Amino acid sequence: MLGVFSLMEVNAHSVVNKNEVLQMSSVQLTGNDVPFDILTKGDTDDHRSVRPVVPIFVVLDTDNCILTMYFEAAIGEVEITLSQDGVVVYSSSENIQSSVQKGIQLELGSSGNFSIEIEGKNGAYVRGEFVL
Repeated sequence: MLGVFSLMEVNAHSVVNKNEVLQMSSVQLTGNDVPFDILTKGDTDDHRSVRPVVPIFVVLDTDNCILTMYFEAAIGEVEITLSQDGVVVYSSSENIQSSVQKGIQLELGSSGNFSIEIEGKNGAYVRGEFVL
């Protein structure tokens, strides 16, 4: 089990948006061997035969202190936990029924070591870390 999780890395990218350059960072996620349930349209108890490894990606807008989670598929109920220097600063239960993005506004000027954890009802789990 020790080898399942490793340190995350953050890749910095610039995004051009209407004459502005925004600093965006992609937060790398790693998780356990349990795949997230992918719900089919119209029947929340059925599953697709092909599952993406991790149907979630996370991007940090460092200029505006916004952490955005992109859920690429309906994965049902998840618990989202954001910690700063080991202290939980945000926790939420979400029911992801379609492709959607969810944002967390961090306090402007926040600094420290952050971690985000997303756990599915079925035990699927991903975690990422970043520094501000």
